[in-house]
Amino acid sequence: MKTSRRVEDIDPAFDPWEQSRPIPLFVLAIFIALAIWGALSYLDDLAPVRRGDTGGLAASAPAQAPADANAPLLVSRGNASLWSCASCHGARGEGAAQTPRLAGLPAEYLAKQLRDFAAGTRANESMRYIARQLSDADIETVARYYASLPPLPGAAMDLGASRARGETLNHYGDWKRDIPACATCHGQNGEGVGSEFPRLAGQQAEYLLSQLAAWKGGQRRNSPQSLMDDIAARMSDDDMRAAAQYFGSLRP
Repeated sequence: MKTSRRVEDIDPAFDPWEQSRPIPLFVLAIFIALAIWGALSYLDDLAPVRRGDTGGLAASAPAQAPADANAPLLVSRGNASLWSCASCHGARGEGAAQTPRLAGLPAEYLAKQLRDFAAGTRANESMRYIARQLSDADIETVARYYASLPPLPGAAMDLGASRARGETLNHYGDWKRDIPACATCHGQNGEGVGSEFPRLAGQQAEYLLSQLAAWKGGQRRNSPQSLMDDIAARMSDDDMRAAAQYFGSLRP
């Protein structure tokens, strides 16, 4: 027969409201370390993967360009309120991913883009902050410097698009949708024409795609006579990817 416990049998030190003991610090440290490791692994999985050789697209990372001892201070070191141009665009203007290659682009084109950033007609908060603090002399100096450099293309990214479609758009366009040939303005091999139509050959494919999307979406509106605004608006997403991949795979 089950009997209840007598009062005198109960531990007088027992406290039913006793708070739970804190978790030891080393256990918390282990949990935090595991959480950080898991988060970093997750972010690493989300990063773009450089794929193997697909249709001639380069898969290896470009060699690090040597620094130019003659670069203007704004390019190599920046100043008290601005970081250096090289910190984003590379030591020799080679660019990477969605940061464009500047080396070899026309000085007039580069100067116009900086002024457009400053005026807000081309949207990019980081570049607007920089451009608004540059004098006209600074803009001309930086533009002339990058224009004087030889083009240094980075590794071409496989965007999963049809390079053949991109080549067709370059040479022939798609007149069923009123898309003119890219070569009409940018040259047969994407070498650029004059100061208003920059070189596309060897430019970062990711950057080209992002700009086509910006024109199509109305976030960028600074092309001559709104040409790119109108053309991009008639391009499908697949066409934008194909054009970007094609020009990114060309070697200047």
